[in-house]
Amino acid sequence: MNYIRTAFWVALFLASTFCFIVIFQNGFANFGENSKKEVESLKIVFGIGDKKKAGSM
Repeated sequence: MNYIRTAFWVALFLASTFCFIVIFQNGFANFGENSKKEVESLKIVFGIGDKKKAGSM
């Protein structure tokens, strides 16, 4: 049960950190669009996304 609680807190920490980064870099306007851009940039950093889109950011 302790592992489930720890996994929950880690997931909550990562989600809140992601939201803070999106708001800090782009502000509150268009949070949905800006979070999609941030997810795409994270995919490129971790090698999951399309590197062709990297030039357009």
